[in-house]
Formats: sequence, C-alpha cells, structure tokens
Amino acid sequence: MYIKRVFAKPIKKSLEFFPVVAVVGARQTGKTTLVQNEFPERRYFSLDSPSIREVLQREPYSFLTSQKGEITLDEVQKAPEVFDVLKLMVDENRKPGQFLLTGSANFLLLKNISETLAGRIAIFELPGFLVAESMEGKPSSFILNCLKGKVSLPETLDLSISLEDFVLKGTLPPAVLSPDNTIRNLWFDNYIATYLERDLRELSQVASLGDFKRFMSLLALRTAQVLNVSEVARDAGISVSTARNYLHLLELSYQVRRLIPYFANIGKRLVKAPKIHFRDTGLAIALAGIALNEENISLNPYYQFLVETFIVEEIIKLISLQEPRARFYYFRTHGGGEVDLVLELGNILLPIEIKATSKISLKKMASLKQFLSDFKQKSPLGIVVYLGKEIFNVGNIIVVPWHYILVDKN
Repeated sequence: MYIKRVFAKPIKKSLEFFPVVAVVGARQTGKTTLVQNEFPERRYFSLDSPSIREVLQREPYSFLTSQKGEITLDEVQKAPEVFDVLKLMVDENRKPGQFLLTGSANFLLLKNISETLAGRIAIFELPGFLVAESMEGKPSSFILNCLKGKVSLPETLDLSISLEDFVLKGTLPPAVLSPDNTIRNLWFDNYIATYLERDLRELSQVASLGDFKRFMSLLALRTAQVLNVSEVARDAGISVSTARNYLHLLELSYQVRRLIPYFANIGKRLVKAPKIHFRDTGLAIALAGIALNEENISLNPYYQFLVETFIVEEIIKLISLQEPRARFYYFRTHGGGEVDLVLELGNILLPIEIKATSKISLKKMASLKQFLSDFKQKSPLGIVVYLGKEIFNVGNIIVVPWHYILVDKN
C-alpha cells in the first residue's frame, strides 16, 4: 500500500527546473517507494543490484548515454563514479528532470559531490512519516502561521490519538505499518544489523562494529540532551577522535541530528555544545534497550526526552516544506534556562517549549518567559506544546496540545 507523501509535490516541481534532483534520507524512509509510485514513466535502475552497480562503476558514461528518456538511479551513493558523469552530461545538455537520484547518505557531506553538482542539483530529504501522513491527514500549518504572525486558535481540538503509540513506533514506514510489537521489534533488530553490517561499511571503514553499536546505544540514551562527546567516548571505551568519527557517520546516514545552540549578545553565558536528537524515536528505544510499552512508557524518566525528540523532529519536517525555510536551534544558559527549539525566519524568532505532561504551571514557563523578555524585539510570542487537550494563552505564550501543531483536523 502506497501512502501519499507530502514531499512528492516539491520534488515534482523541482524536476521541472533542475536537471538533477536527489531524494535522500535514512534507509527505509520510503525513497524507493516514492520514486517508483510518483514517477513510473522514468527508466529505473537500482544500485542495490550487483550487476547494475558494477556496470555503473566500470562504464558509467557509456551506460547512461545509451539510455533513452529520463532516468532514476536508486541508492546512487554506491557508485560515486556516477557524479562526474552526471556533471558532464548535464553540462552538455541542461535539460530539466534528466536524473532523479536517491541515496541513504547525505550528499552534501560526501567528499566532492556537492562541488561536482553545485548549481545543477536540488536535494530533498525524505524523513519517516509525518504524523499527518501516517493518519492520511493534512499537516498542520499552525507553526508556519505563527512564524508569519498569523495566529488563530479554536477552543478545543481532540483527535483522540495517542502520542505514546507514535513515540514507540517511530516514523519509519515498515515500523509504523507493522501489525504488532513483536514484528516491529524484530524489524528494528534487523534494521540495526543491516545498518551496521552493510550500510556502514559502504560509507566508511569501521574497525569494530561492536564499539560502534555500543556508541549508538549510549547516544540513544542521551537523545534530547546536551552532547558531551568526551563523556560518551569514555563510557563507550573509545577515543574521542573515534567517537567524533562515529558521530559524523551517524549524521551522514541520517540517524541523528546535532541541534546547534542559538547565540546572541544578551550578556549571559550560553551553552555552546549541541543537543543530540535521534531522527527516529522507535530506533532510539530499540538501541537504548529499554523495555517500553503504552502502559508504562509515561512513567519512565526516558520518556520526556523521547517526547521532546519526537516533537522537535516533527516540527523540523514541517518547516522543511516551506520556502524560505526557517532555521532551527535550541537555547540554553549556564544557569539552566532552556528553550527546546528556536525557529528563525528572517528577523523573527519563535521559541517552543515541549512538555511531556498534561498539566502546565507558570513555573514550567519560566525559561520561555525569560527568552521572550531577552528577545522581545524579535520574538513577539512563544509556544508551549504539552500533552493536555486545552488551548489557552498566558500573556504572549500560547499553550497548545501536541497534535494541534502537527495535524490539521480539517
């Protein structure tokens, strides 16, 4: 069953202008499914096929120039020789939509590729399902409207959906569509094994897969927390330089995100280390080795970090659909004041606090209030996302249920 992806529309639009369009993202986010269902008229070649991969590695120019019509190359990072040929062919005939590429690695971080195709390629990241996509609904425009200064609030909104269920499953399509927890857990085990044994070896030489998996597991336990690479390296029993290399590989393959801090000259000492977020909470739970289910998940201290990670990643997916795209940060002072997510669009800052609770007190808004005071010229309002059902204002702070910022009821 193909679930329509909202990212298909901007990809189609870009194919009308750019000669090369790439759809990238972690393995199993649905890249192949999207390109095959949305663009069935194109010649399709998968580099997962050993024979196709070999011919593209040995004779990329003769193979590609002999094809008729527009071409889709799936998992193209497996034959980096192709990129120089694409540049040559595009420069010979700059025709829109010639090549549609997919890859499980970030092309912008792969050596020489971004320079080779600069000005010729549009790159889209396809993440796991949006909450709205998995419900076959419409993504909410609430966050985007707040960034543009357009805010309207209904009295209540109850979609009767469980955040715990979304956090446990994550957003990778096979996990979301699994029939039960047993199958889903088995799928995650195989996903981790495949990533370690195949994908990772294609990206880089790793001396010890055991060390790398232990590093991943320790990092998963720190999702939504300020990253101290030296501490993780010590706990994993590896050098700091090795830990940094492993972190780069996780970013390269879209498994984690480093959320950088927002800096400004406001006369306060600010934390300069990034926060780490796993792109998928289901995978983070599997790596962390914590037995969670809907009955006990909200009682586990780890849950608050999973909620923050899940909501942050969902908001970043939503803002990636808009042009111009907002930048995203977090904010933390050495005194402990923190704002989980700060969006910047032009000269507007939108601070967002995420609370894994159904009740909100004024004390829990202290950091957000201080941020709004410090940046009152740029930040006219703030948002608190929580697990309750009521929508209300506290001065220039809007308190909203988590699903209201992700799914449009209409």
